[in-house]
Amino acid sequence: MKIMDEKQLISFIKRGERIIFLKGARLTPSAQDLVRRHGLKIVEESAGYIPAVAAVHRVAIGSDHGGFHLKEYLIKHLESAGYFVQDVGTTSTEAVDYPDFAFEVARQVAEGKADRGVIIDSLGNASAICANRIRGVRAAVCWTVEVAKSARSHNDANVITLGGKIMNHDQAGDILDAFLKEPFSGGRHETRVRKIEAL
Repeated sequence: MKIMDEKQLISFIKRGERIIFLKGARLTPSAQDLVRRHGLKIVEESAGYIPAVAAVHRVAIGSDHGGFHLKEYLIKHLESAGYFVQDVGTTSTEAVDYPDFAFEVARQVAEGKADRGVIIDSLGNASAICANRIRGVRAAVCWTVEVAKSARSHNDANVITLGGKIMNHDQAGDILDAFLKEPFSGGRHETRVRKIEAL
């Protein structure tokens, strides 16, 4: 059984809104008081599985230079639909390293600062590989509405990656809308996602 004390929680307070620990862990009384005072949310899950938030309000979005123009379009698309959007960059078509932006979007989702994440590079694959290195993130490369719906309903994906060079703005908007609105089916699919998270 893991015991978490007040000192261990200080870093969480500086980093975000959510503390994640495995089932069976315990907080000391002083740690519990710290959680109450700072309004922190605790997610207790076996095997580290953190279900994606059902109602999406906050979306983190980022891209490299290959996805910059599509990112700019999708930010306006999301804001017009009423989402709060956190743009982590990049800010131009000047060449940058995609892992930097994929990591930042994934980190915001993992720490509970965003309900969903959107990452755009040239094709989508590279960013998904990066994002899936972050504990609690399930990033899916999506190229059709059907794939986006499956990523949510079957895999409880919380991050979508898109290819800025392989889809037009309207296609990307439709795919993203499907991803944000599709619920997770749970049931046998949850059992499978838990197995993935336990690896």
